[in-house]
Amino acid sequence: MINVPPPYDLLDNLDALPREFIIGDHMGGFQSDLSNYFLDQLDQYAGKHGFVYRLHVDEFFLPGVKSQYPNLNFVFSMDSFSRYRGWGQFKNYNMHSALDYKNFICSFNGTEHVSRKLLVAIIKKFGWYDTTYSSKNIVFDVDEIDGHLKDLTGDQSRFYRKFFISNDSKDFFQSINSFGHVRSQHFSNIHTLEHKLTHSFLHLVSETLATSHQPFVTEKFLYSVVTRGLFLAYAPVGWHQHLEHYYGFKPYAKIFDYKFDSVANHVERLIELTCMISKFSQLTIEDWTNLYEMELETIEYNYDWYRSNNYIKHMQQFF
Repeated sequence: MINVPPPYDLLDNLDALPREFIIGDHMGGFQSDLSNYFLDQLDQYAGKHGFVYRLHVDEFFLPGVKSQYPNLNFVFSMDSFSRYRGWGQFKNYNMHSALDYKNFICSFNGTEHVSRKLLVAIIKKFGWYDTTYSSKNIVFDVDEIDGHLKDLTGDQSRFYRKFFISNDSKDFFQSINSFGHVRSQHFSNIHTLEHKLTHSFLHLVSETLATSHQPFVTEKFLYSVVTRGLFLAYAPVGWHQHLEHYYGFKPYAKIFDYKFDSVANHVERLIELTCMISKFSQLTIEDWTNLYEMELETIEYNYDWYRSNNYIKHMQQFF
């Protein structure tokens, strides 16, 4: 079966495309009305020519996505999931360094995207960016942040700017701090990052396309799962609920408030997430350790859930 990979160039000639194919990855994200640029093209072409495309996909699409594309039949495919997600690369990572808190949060930020600019900017603003534990492989300027805030919050951008920009932001935004990350090479990357994860109270996951409105769960949270750590993600709205419902991984609800996960506006969601965790930044290492112990049952559950492949069995009920 033909595969249509990013950047989806094969969609430029729909006349030559078969009516059944694999299409994976995030497809550039989804708008607030749950529309997608590439799916729009496919649905319109199929409707015009009187047939239905059968698309093998690697994510569970929301009902609102499926309902607006009557000429597209979405079929979840484990082959597509395995091809695009790389979740299996952690299977041979069987030992990790011991928990030894020295730092509040770690966050790893690679490929450039609006959401990653906003995330590293707010981490810096809140005083949590430590070059030993957080990476930043992107360069941008203050005007770009202002533009993104204007696009996402309109007339309120002046207010929200206070959470992202400081007097020293210009130099920080232009800096690079890399840990030698190699894209998609998760087995080698986990060895590079394991001490940063086990030495930090919280892994703030920089999920792919957090400004999309359709959850897309990449392998990034698994870096914490396999090192038995706590994580939260700046991700599309509803991502944490999606992770639990479709993949079966439990939230750390004894200590974290997940109300931020349902906030539709991308800037407000990030601020709500950041403000929620800010109270933990004032605690001692002993406090962090005690909080970790409160969630130990869930931490072990998620670790075993991944190791046992139970998440695959859980996913199968939605195929």
